[in-house]
Amino acid sequence: MALPTDLTFLAPPGETADWRLILLCDAAASTGIFEKLPGTAEELVARTGLDPESLRVVLDALVALGVLERGDGGAFRLAAGAPEPAAMPRIRHHARALKRWANTIEPRLRGEATAAGAAVDPEMFHDALAANARAVAPEVVDVCLQRFPEASSVLDLGGLHGEYSLEFTRRGLTATMQDQPAMIDVARRRGRLEAAGVELFEGSFFETVPDGPFDLAFCSGITHTFDGEHNGMLFRNLRRIVPAGGGVAVVTFLRGRSPMTSLFAVQMLVNDNGGDTHTEAEYREWLSEAGFAVDDTILDLPGQGARSVLFAT
Repeated sequence: MALPTDLTFLAPPGETADWRLILLCDAAASTGIFEKLPGTAEELVARTGLDPESLRVVLDALVALGVLERGDGGAFRLAAGAPEPAAMPRIRHHARALKRWANTIEPRLRGEATAAGAAVDPEMFHDALAANARAVAPEVVDVCLQRFPEASSVLDLGGLHGEYSLEFTRRGLTATMQDQPAMIDVARRRGRLEAAGVELFEGSFFETVPDGPFDLAFCSGITHTFDGEHNGMLFRNLRRIVPAGGGVAVVTFLRGRSPMTSLFAVQMLVNDNGGDTHTEAEYREWLSEAGFAVDDTILDLPGQGARSVLFAT
């Protein structure tokens, strides 16, 4: 069975990976099955301590899906079509989304309180989003520098994995990445960003941002995770650190811009953080109230999961 090229939950309708494969691979990764291969079912039981009957069922299902194959001696091993190790963070992030959708959509429709989801593993979250961003960062940075060709410094807000910060530094800009302490801790332990000269700043950007000034404030993947009140606070904080001639780039999902933005809005609904795929008019209102002027033209990024870029000065 050939795997789709996009294993994330943001794949276009009709192109998403089999939900059974996603959940089974996540379970096999989290319980240590994959790392204990190759081996017979009996050997894997001894190595993992898992329930023998349940393990047999899962191994057989993974064979049926083409993830595993069984040799003549009964040993299971990864099949040629198994996901690459680098794809596993995206698969596991996808599995987390499936579980949240399954357990949260109906209660939200009924106006009922929803149980807190499993805590996000910062390492897995970091790796999943980094893999996605790594493929698109050059194109996103291209359009930002076409709009602000004189920029020499950038503040990457909610940068998480730092792939955009790294790409900006490759173009000669000085970059500062701000995120919550747990994510900055992951970045420090990985060491890649500081080694490349990226400055790390931890804390909520609703409360504080680095003093700057910064020629460009870059916001990718954050504004749709919050409500209008918080986005207004963010843009007001940015106004004081972006000087004349500088600007803001917001990479986000704009409601109504494509069918994918409607599907992404469900992910924001189940995250239960007040986020949504906000409209272009809402962004224009929040930015203008903060003292920015939004460009007339909105750029749609092809192959970016229906994301768009708004620029403001």
